[in-house]
Amino acid sequence: MFRRPAASPLALTAAVVALAACGPGPTALPGGTDIGPMGEAGQRLTYITDLDQRVARVGYRLSTANAALCPTVRDTAGWQLHAASQYSAELRPVAEARFGLDGDLPGLLAVPEGSPAEAAGLRQGDLLLSVNGEPLDRGAGGTRPGYEGLAANIRRLDLALASGPIRITYRRDGADHAAAVTPRQACGYEVQLDPSDKLAARADGTRLFITTALAEFAATDDELAVFLGHELAHHVLGHRSWHEAEGHGRTSQAAPAVSEAAGGAEREADRVGLYLAARAGFDSAVGSDLWRRFGAFNWRVRYPQIGHPSAEARARALQVVQEEIRARQAAGLPLTP
Repeated sequence: MFRRPAASPLALTAAVVALAACGPGPTALPGGTDIGPMGEAGQRLTYITDLDQRVARVGYRLSTANAALCPTVRDTAGWQLHAASQYSAELRPVAEARFGLDGDLPGLLAVPEGSPAEAAGLRQGDLLLSVNGEPLDRGAGGTRPGYEGLAANIRRLDLALASGPIRITYRRDGADHAAAVTPRQACGYEVQLDPSDKLAARADGTRLFITTALAEFAATDDELAVFLGHELAHHVLGHRSWHEAEGHGRTSQAAPAVSEAAGGAEREADRVGLYLAARAGFDSAVGSDLWRRFGAFNWRVRYPQIGHPSAEARARALQVVQEEIRARQAAGLPLTP
């Protein structure tokens, strides 16, 4: 296994909103990358952590640029965290050596450009030790991979960030340092990379998930923003009502900021998602070509299914949406879906 997905128990039982026909797909992508077992542990770790950083970078931009539209918001440092305890027995020693991880203590896997974490001088490989003078929990150790210990530390960090700037201590290259982190408001949904050969993305009310297969299929950050923007749009549109059992550090607004028009949930998520990508500064013009390429690669989305238009129909609809976006940009109007 690569790494246990950071899914909460709620995520395993809650209803999900799925990207059109993103069921099982081929196990190899166009470039020949096999996302099954890849031989040497270090190569597999590099593969998944590189994708983790890319997803974190795009997700952070989408979340901060669209906070005003999200029904749930939070104060974030922008970092993507991981811990040694998440990894399998095979990958854990490699992760510990490469990132300086220790038990359940949160390590910085990704520090997106422009994030509060970057502004505080933090970088990938730093290991968080305490927040506001209170030590984070290293855990008792163990050989089985698990997420619970890291999740508890993340909840403590989220609670602290919800109250304003925090003071942290961290370890870098064997030396301990201190930094102040001033959070920024973002949409209240973490973006999670899910190791899988399925071409899939989904939203469960707490997180946005995208599989390694679909993340790699997106050839550029602009294309990745189209996929993630679609899932974020489901939240913005209020397509489902979820109970967030452990929503520490998040604030729920009374109603979605964007109303759904006629045309079905998937069509509206496509439309609003393209606006969300454009609002974050991504090139939304790639949307229609992306769906045509996706349809050519994955036969499951070539044809309409219950609640889901065909890939070609989605591509044509996105061309129309892109013209709306261009017209608003040319007129200097806000990109409000």
